[in-house]
Amino acid sequence: MFRLATLILWLLTLANQVCEAQTVKVMPFGASIVSRCWRANLQAKLKNAGMKDFDFVGSKTGTCGGNGVDQDHEGHPGALATDYAKNGDLVGWLNTNPPDVVLMLVGTNDVLRKKSTNEILAAYDTLLDQMRNKNPRVQIIFSNLLPLDPARFGADGVQGIKTLNAAIASYAPKKSNLKSPVYFVDNFTEFDPVKDTDDGEHPNTSTGIEKMAVQFFKPTQTAIKAARAVKTMKSRIVVR
Repeated sequence: MFRLATLILWLLTLANQVCEAQTVKVMPFGASIVSRCWRANLQAKLKNAGMKDFDFVGSKTGTCGGNGVDQDHEGHPGALATDYAKNGDLVGWLNTNPPDVVLMLVGTNDVLRKKSTNEILAAYDTLLDQMRNKNPRVQIIFSNLLPLDPARFGADGVQGIKTLNAAIASYAPKKSNLKSPVYFVDNFTEFDPVKDTDDGEHPNTSTGIEKMAVQFFKPTQTAIKAARAVKTMKSRIVVR
């Protein structure tokens, strides 16, 4: 009887470990726009599509969407991609909450601080390398930047975003590979910096966050499925 109880306990523990191993960790990463509530809308779309075993991770939390919304993220207001790359902040966050999928949108503050396109792309190189050093099979959802309201940010800010986005459109696909795909997301084209923001920069809760969730949905769904397949394969090898 004791041996049977021990065996049952071991099997239940193993089953829990396998289930946990198959949960896909998703890290929203970037600056203040990442902290906004498009994440809640995105989670709702994923769940409505029948996706269950995913967990948003990060050292920051929010209050988006009420009960049932996973509030964790790595959206740090005022952050620059160039500072992230220089200071190594992301490495610590990756170590604390190792993700299978990263939702990445960062660079607006770099543009506003007059960082060059080459500087920002070099920072992206560093950040993607850091992600892959932690997880060689990480799935990366790479968004371009939202447009800015010219009435607030002027012609230079507006053009700076357009210039960087043009570079991202060719950069992101080139960084993709079979082990660690990069999925490009266009949050610029259909986004109105006046109607879809509350301050000319950040998505509002009426239309802006929903537009972003729509753009992130399909790539994120694909990435979670791919990450889950990898984790399932690994868990079967462990069980055997």
